[in-house]
Amino acid sequence: MKKKYLQLTPFFPTEESFRGPYIFDQVKAITRNSDYDVIVIKLMSFYDKNSVVNYEYQGVKVYNFKVLDFPSSVLPGLFQAINLYRLKEFIQKTIGISMSDVAIIHSHVIYPAGVLSVALGNEFGIKNFIQHHGLDVFQTENGRILKGKLRELNRSYMHRKFIDIVNTTDLNVGVSQKVIDALGAIKGFCNPNAYILYNGVDTGKFYELEEVEQSDIFTIGCIGNFWPLKDHLTLLKALKIVVESGKTLIIKFIGSGPTLIEAKAFIAKHKLESYVEFHAEIDHTELNIFYNSLDLFVLPSYYEALGCVYTEALQVGIPVIAVKGQGIEELIKKEERTYSLIEPHDERRLAELIHFRMTERRTSVYHLDIDLFVLDFMQKSLL
Repeated sequence: MKKKYLQLTPFFPTEESFRGPYIFDQVKAITRNSDYDVIVIKLMSFYDKNSVVNYEYQGVKVYNFKVLDFPSSVLPGLFQAINLYRLKEFIQKTIGISMSDVAIIHSHVIYPAGVLSVALGNEFGIKNFIQHHGLDVFQTENGRILKGKLRELNRSYMHRKFIDIVNTTDLNVGVSQKVIDALGAIKGFCNPNAYILYNGVDTGKFYELEEVEQSDIFTIGCIGNFWPLKDHLTLLKALKIVVESGKTLIIKFIGSGPTLIEAKAFIAKHKLESYVEFHAEIDHTELNIFYNSLDLFVLPSYYEALGCVYTEALQVGIPVIAVKGQGIEELIKKEERTYSLIEPHDERRLAELIHFRMTERRTSVYHLDIDLFVLDFMQKSLL
């Protein structure tokens, strides 16, 4: 019987939501490149109205487990003993496996997955990993209920709770060196065991198409929810500069969120309506066609652990422009960084690079196959 590889994650796609496709891709890659039976446990809020215990997504069976906790990240982990007991019962009775059959516990983000995986690993002597996907490693920015002094006290509680977790896990996995550096900067961190596992691309879903309808107009794509950190406004300011120089182009935005109102107000004020398109979302199965229709991908986000949208565009053969110092810089070829990176909020340099790409449409070949990344990870971390 195959040994079990548990994946504990708060993110995993459903037929209704694409959130967490990189976890799905990773699960499929681990399955392809190992002899493990990968089991996905999706951790949900106890207050989630979803009553489905398990479901299947594109051939992957997913078990939903509800974690008891206060909402809005107030004192996370306070009910750890109860949740751990319930999870062990869930694994044994609902999933139907013994912990003695589990070889690896791979969790995503520190809470709730990381704290539960380390506890299970310590109790049963099972190798366990925590994969960190964001720069706020301890998730201290989560929650909006607590303010002022209470919020600071809650953050101190989280630090005390989580520092032992990252220090005792067998391996901290970061989606970029930038994430590992953010973890290393946390006071009290002393675990030397770290690995960088970039979010690779499923080349069966993202690849260059020989025939795709191309516009005669230079087309820029931008995928990212409209939040302040994504900084769509810098791209719109660069668009204004390029248009005023007499160039014709179009930007296709995919995403929604609070700063969309500000973006549309800027567009209306400067009469840029004919140069932009907005899409709330595109089915994930149609994204490859979208990337292939582009001449350039731009996302001026200045707080980015990695960014799967960049790697997907690069794999398809579309040049990207990003912000210096973010995780994606580690994967962009050194000789291309001059034409691919800007300082935060630098709309003038962004406009210059867009000008450059409109005249110089060279594309480089990138090999960002998730199987290559996962196979290397399996060989080096599971010894």
